[in-house]
Amino acid sequence: MHTEKMILKHPLSVRIFHYLLILSFLPLAITGVILYFKPLSESAMNLTMHIHIVAGVVLTLDAAAFFLMAFDRVVLFVKRTFSISSNDIKWFMVLGGYPQKILLRKKIPVPPMGKYNSGQKLFGVCVLIGGTVLILSGLTLWAFPHLMPRGAVAFLGSLHTFFALLLTLFLFVHLFLGIYMFDDFKAMIIHGKIPYDEAKEMSPLWVEKEIIAISKNKS
Repeated sequence: MHTEKMILKHPLSVRIFHYLLILSFLPLAITGVILYFKPLSESAMNLTMHIHIVAGVVLTLDAAAFFLMAFDRVVLFVKRTFSISSNDIKWFMVLGGYPQKILLRKKIPVPPMGKYNSGQKLFGVCVLIGGTVLILSGLTLWAFPHLMPRGAVAFLGSLHTFFALLLTLFLFVHLFLGIYMFDDFKAMIIHGKIPYDEAKEMSPLWVEKEIIAISKNKS
């Protein structure tokens, strides 16, 4: 039976963190590519570096504020992201059924998922690890490059570039699938809520174990 009932998936604190993440990471990705290939004049490259640094400071403050002010959400996200089961392997074997849905307009059986599917978990791991490396390496290269051996600076630079490219590539996939799953996209950007029926289809374990359990406790 179809219902128009909506459930909260992304609380306000998560949405605000995501807004600032968009406003900081997109300029970081664009300026990072420019800094890597160096196609502009010296003055333009200097301006690009300044924009990159400002965006990096915004990203760092955003991450630090969310960590301190919504620590319970961080712990829950880490717990969900790093939870691995046989369903995740099965999900990756069919890539969540997305190639079939997008290319063939065909639905295939997909292993039941929690709040995040296996692809979102992988992206979450990359964001947690890669984001931490980018922030720490970026701050070190910006503030203390002259206090470090050349070899250490070169290593941090390579590490920074690797994770920056990795997260930028993931970003394209994330944006495409985010727009494809438009209800979830609207939830993250606007009101935080998704239709109950969609949640039950896409994240049945989350609905059964958390949403319904909370509803029973309240009643």
